[in-house]
Parts: sequence; C-alpha cells; structure tokens
Amino acid sequence: MQSLIEKYRTILVIFAICAFFLIGYILKNAGEPSVEEPSFTAAAEVKVPEKPEEPEMVKSPETVYVDVKGEVVNPGLYEVKQGDRLKFVIDRAGGFTNDADKKLMNLAVKVTDEMMIYVPKVGEMETAPQSLPAPVSQGAESGEDKLNINTASQAEFETLPGIGPSKAATFIQYREEHGPFNSIEEITNISGIGEKTFEKLKEHIFVQ
Repeated sequence: MQSLIEKYRTILVIFAICAFFLIGYILKNAGEPSVEEPSFTAAAEVKVPEKPEEPEMVKSPETVYVDVKGEVVNPGLYEVKQGDRLKFVIDRAGGFTNDADKKLMNLAVKVTDEMMIYVPKVGEMETAPQSLPAPVSQGAESGEDKLNINTASQAEFETLPGIGPSKAATFIQYREEHGPFNSIEEITNISGIGEKTFEKLKEHIFVQ
C-alpha cells in the first residue's frame, strides 16, 4: 500500500496544486462586481426633427393706377398696390407742396384702381368748393360723375346735395369706425341720414 502511494504521489501533488488554483480563481471572480453589457433596447431614442412646414404662397397685391393732381410736388399717374394708404401715394408724388390744404385729406384712405386724388390749395374750397374734382365711376351706365364714398374727403362729401359740414363729418367718422362701405345703402346706418336723404344721394354716389 505504501509503495502504491509513493508511486502516485507526484500525480496527487499535481492534482492538489490544480485544485488550489481552481478554488482561488473561483473565489476571485466571485468577488468582482458583474459588468452589465449595454442593452440595445435601452438606448436613447434619437428624435428625428419634423419636416418644417412649407410657407403658404402669399398672393401678391394687385397693381392699380391712381392719378394724383393738385398741390403735390410731382403730380401724375402712379402705379401702386391695391389697398395702399393715401399717405403712401402722396409720398410717392413727392409729398404736399407748401400751399396744400392738408386738413382736407384723409391719409388713411385705401386707394383703388382708376382713383383720382386731388389736393386743393389752402382756401380753395372756401372760395370755389364746386371746383373740386370727384372720382369717376367707370361702371356708371349714365356716364355721370359719381363720388366714391369710400375714398371721398369731407370737402368732397360737402359737394353732395343736402350735405353740409356736420353731415359730411359723420360720413368720415362712420367710415373710420366701421371700415369701407359695402354698399351705398349702408349710409342709412349713419345718424341723420334717412330714406329721404338717401333718395337724394343715391344717384350721386357709389362704392368701390
């Protein structure tokens, strides 16, 4: 029996050494914290930017022509945009002259095609109010000149039958508060303008 142990002693020593290193390796790995591999499912989502909305096509304003006369630096025919204010047109014409009666001009009025703008001299309306030109309606069947109540100044309203300074002022005030007239019948909404007055005026006015 002793001879058998001596014969395999070397092998037993080798097994013991291997067992020692194996146990040490196992204990070493058991003490180290486990490292989790990154999860592809937990990866941060990349937000794809939304496609920017394409801007809507803005329709260009319609080109119109207006005739500027009277006390401006450069009278003449001007090409402007539909809906431009009268002030813009006057500026295009070089502005008022020193003799212009500015108080009679409503610079907030929007211009329309074929509109004539007349700037009177100071005192001109007091001496000869009938001389002030009025806009012409191209659609009037009778061919008679009519007053565009959406662009007329107070002095122009006073040229209408039965309309004095106070009533002319109410036309301007109503237009500034409610916007352009949609029809000539709308003037009956103005205080002091009844059916009888409308019957007198309807042949002399139009809207554009």
